[in-house]
Amino acid sequence: MEKTKLLFLMILSGFALSTHFAEANVILVPHNGSHSVQKPNNSPDQYRLEFSETTPKLVKIEAQITLKDSLLKMSDNGPMPYRWPQYIHDLCAYVKNGKQLKLHKRDSTAWIVNNVHKGQEIIIRYHVLIDHEKQNWPGGIDGVAFVRDWGITASGRSLFIINGDVKTDIEVLFKKPDDWEISTPWESVDPENTTYMVANQTQLLESFIVAGTQQEVKIARDEFNLNFVLGGDTIAKNKEHYVDAANKILDYYINLMGGLPKNSSGGKLSNVLVVINQSKEMDGEVIGDNISLFLNPEAAPQEQIISWFLFAHEFFHLWNGKSIRFKDTRTDWFKEGITNYYTLKALYNAKLVNEEAIKGVLNQLFYKRYINDKGLGKIAPADAASGFDKDNHWGLVYGGGLFAGICIDMQIRHNTENAHSLDNLMQFFYKETAGTDTLIGNQDILNQANLLAHTDFTGFMNAYINGTDEVPLNKYLEFAGIQASTNNKQLRLIHELGKTDLQQKLWRGFLGLN
Repeated sequence: MEKTKLLFLMILSGFALSTHFAEANVILVPHNGSHSVQKPNNSPDQYRLEFSETTPKLVKIEAQITLKDSLLKMSDNGPMPYRWPQYIHDLCAYVKNGKQLKLHKRDSTAWIVNNVHKGQEIIIRYHVLIDHEKQNWPGGIDGVAFVRDWGITASGRSLFIINGDVKTDIEVLFKKPDDWEISTPWESVDPENTTYMVANQTQLLESFIVAGTQQEVKIARDEFNLNFVLGGDTIAKNKEHYVDAANKILDYYINLMGGLPKNSSGGKLSNVLVVINQSKEMDGEVIGDNISLFLNPEAAPQEQIISWFLFAHEFFHLWNGKSIRFKDTRTDWFKEGITNYYTLKALYNAKLVNEEAIKGVLNQLFYKRYINDKGLGKIAPADAASGFDKDNHWGLVYGGGLFAGICIDMQIRHNTENAHSLDNLMQFFYKETAGTDTLIGNQDILNQANLLAHTDFTGFMNAYINGTDEVPLNKYLEFAGIQASTNNKQLRLIHELGKTDLQQKLWRGFLGLN
């Protein structure tokens, strides 16, 4: 879910379709180690970041840390976490009286501080060189760190050195040029929006920070805020289009699920950052609850839809993946495949794609990847994501899961004369498990589908999810008056003449209209 490129860039071309920094709050440690930093008593750690307009690729960071142990480290998440320390320069550590401490590398991702004890407060200072684009990163640079004319976008993973694993209420302060803004998903605690409180280390590392002349637009639903950060002149000029589309997608998901996303502790997610940077290339990345997109506003509309698909797919994971959580990778067919199904529905309802575009993507992307997956007939979709290796069997997980979801939906609708559907299954899991520690497994999915359809999907699951048989789309789309031809490894959906009222209702349900 974290990295869902979905390989759209290769296949989907057939779509139709500010403020001043509070100097009193921070004193950077000079090179001789003298300092007089004041850290709030209720904050175990405090970070201070300084951005410069003249040297934007160099971020100065100072932190006051209460030690849990003697280990300083960076995030172990990301495509190549061992690379994060490669961009750290001039790392030094000091005790409160200014004496410098000795550091030595433990390995490629961590440092050991010598002669310290648990509970001791130390100061660390270092520079991060935002030079990550000189190397290739699996999946692209969009979730790493980069500099553009309008500012800096960086994931917390690329910036922060931490200590311990369970710290909360972390304070982060920013110093920046006067005409720059700071965009983060964190809560600002000062009128100048230069000081932020971060709930825990996970949110510190699994977030994006944007510093520069970007524009920010907030979409609010109760206490839930979807913050769009727009980087680049052409992107900013088109902000009304992006906000309108996002509003429609958000409303579709809220109406579908029956509520806003929730985290595992029962609270509602309050801030989700969606960073859209102008780029000649299309790309997308999710880190934590936040989304980073590269979008070319000068590209043909059908190409721009790629980015909207990435956004809508990852956005739905706030419900199907974070509000509704799963036991293991054996349910990835559901988490990813069903999310694809509702992504298509959301885009259709937002009028970003039409019916022909949906047929095109079902064929050109999902069926093509599914029928040509090297594991088809050998590996069950439930096993295809084992070891978090689902990208090697993308067709089985993302395509096979989508097709299985379509079949289950059509069967439920057919058996109940469209009174029930897969929507009800999603709503049930959201209502019963969102905001709790409950984890969903394949047996739970089977049990609820059986109840809704007044039938037994055990044979279906054994054949197409736990087994290796090809999903028989034609059999189930016939319920909607659709002939699904798969000749020459091409999926073609053709409307039958003289559809019954029920068949017409089922096709509308397929499109997310009822």
